[in-house]
Formats: sequence, C-alpha cells, structure tokens
Amino acid sequence: MPGSGTGFDANRRLHAQMRPDGGSLAHLLALQQAVAAAAPRGVRPVPSRQLHLTLIHFGKVLDVYRVITAATGISLPDYARLLEGYIERTESLLPAAAFHLQPVRTAGFGAHGRTLAVEYAPTPELSALHAGLLEELEGFLAACGIAGTASFMAGDPNFMFARTLRPHITLVRGYTGPPPGLELGRVTLIPMRVVYPGR
Repeated sequence: MPGSGTGFDANRRLHAQMRPDGGSLAHLLALQQAVAAAAPRGVRPVPSRQLHLTLIHFGKVLDVYRVITAATGISLPDYARLLEGYIERTESLLPAAAFHLQPVRTAGFGAHGRTLAVEYAPTPELSALHAGLLEELEGFLAACGIAGTASFMAGDPNFMFARTLRPHITLVRGYTGPPPGLELGRVTLIPMRVVYPGR
C-alpha cells in the first residue's frame, strides 16, 4: 500500500490539530459533565481522547484522493508522494511550545446547531500558524493539479471551512436548546500528529 505513513493502510483522517494538556483536559471533562447533568437526554459527550482543536481539516486520505483524481486524473502513487510531503511540512509548522487560549462563549455548530463547542479567541500566533497551514494545503492541492484551489475548497465538504479560523473544542453532540452557562477557563494546547489515530 503506498504511503503507509500517511494512513493509506486504514484510510485514516488527517488533521492539523492541537490537544489539551492534562489540566485543560480535566477542565473540559468537567464542562462535559455539567452539560450532561443539565441536558442528559440525547447528549453524547466527545470521548476524552478525541477532545481537540482543529486548525486544518483534511479528511480521509483515500476518500480525498477519489475526489482529487476525479478532478485532475492524478495517479495514486503521485498523490501518495505529494501527500507525504504535505504531512511532513504541516507537522514541521506545528509549534513546539504550547498555546494558551481564552474562552469566548459556548456555541452550537453543525447544520442544526446540535454540536456544542467552546469557542476561543484566536491569538496572533494562532492566526499566523493557521495561515501557514492553509498555504501548505493550497500548495498541495495545486501540486495535485487542482486549478482554482479556493473554489475547489469551497465546494468540498472536507475543505470548505479550512480558510476560516474559528477556534473551538467540541464538548458534546446531540445538544438541544440555548447554549448553557458554563464556567469557562483558559486552555493550554499542545500539537498532535497530523495522521489522526482515531477512525
């Protein structure tokens, strides 16, 4: 299988993302418990190992390949080679130092607003990081033969939100009603591998 380090072996998801440190994880889990206690019916907390802040979402490597090759005719070996380079450059951009983000509010995400997340204020450093990651993604798509990367990204579910930085960490899914009042605190975030370990 080409590019096993890119997750081809399991059609793995790729994200450029940050995860909470121990203290921040405990804070987020406490927020989940508060939400579940206030609205227990139908609420599904995000598993602790999946709590993260996405900077750039890529999607599943083979699913994205099918979309790109339909548009460009690129071969799987060429796609895998370019993808390996994209992952290396993306991981090299992720900071060695932690980010500290201040909360803004809780908000509903998704088509029906039933994904409840905590939004955070972007820092200049986070905005600069996002800009660099976006540049790498656009360069990868252009190298694959995509003409007009902005319009391509706007029309593809994997990439349509990549150009906008709206920092948030999802707490629960299946939430209904107005956003709850929670005691929100600062989070400290550290980078994760781009090849996401989950499904």
